[in-house]
Amino acid sequence: KVAPLDISPGSSFYFGGRRKATFEFMVDQPADVRVELVNDESQAIVDTWDVAAEPGVAQRIRWNGKLRGGVAGTGRYSFRLVAPASASAEAVPDATDAFFFADHLFPIRGRHDLGQTPTNGFGGGGTRAHYGQDMFANCGTKLAAARGGKVQFAGYHSAAGNYVVIDGAGTGRDYVYMHLLETPLVKTGDRVFTGQKIGEVGETGRASGCHLHFEMWSAPGWFEGGKAFDPLPALRIWDRNS
Repeated sequence: KVAPLDISPGSSFYFGGRRKATFEFMVDQPADVRVELVNDESQAIVDTWDVAAEPGVAQRIRWNGKLRGGVAGTGRYSFRLVAPASASAEAVPDATDAFFFADHLFPIRGRHDLGQTPTNGFGGGGTRAHYGQDMFANCGTKLAAARGGKVQFAGYHSAAGNYVVIDGAGTGRDYVYMHLLETPLVKTGDRVFTGQKIGEVGETGRASGCHLHFEMWSAPGWFEGGKAFDPLPALRIWDRNS
């Protein structure tokens, strides 16, 4: 027999986060088993692991969200434990465990408003350039890295206030967070993981009301030859999935 024990961190996890999806199982006699990772929507097998399992020993499969073609798409996945053709189906019956995976996390970790007026959005701002989206939340609300990566800049600017720029791992994009309440919790050169706290919503710099001004820039990056683009479509998706 085979017994699935646990999947961690539970119902969901995010690419670049601190923890990986971990499937554990145990057999009561030696068995060669296969663990398949299945996209629940398409039922496609996206990865496999072959394990020579010993009885009474917890076997662990860890997955960080990467596939051969890059980062997996957002959606529900299942670890499926099956017997290879040469094994006894009675000895290793099928067992599954499911979880949700997303490639980004919505950065405001509390009640928020995505912004309701044209001046809040990309290209708004009246007579001044507005390269991102203003999203409103109470001052002091936790801000987390939407995608892990390397901190390109962290500091203070008269307009941006306390700000952080992160080069998102595997994306070629820079993610910019402005008007943080206090000095950022990360510094230039740090490596951060998805979901790591980088500061709190504030209104430092040229800001009116507590909000996060969030930007996304194409390669090679923020004011390094890249171009800002409208982050709102992505933010809406991340908000639904977080």
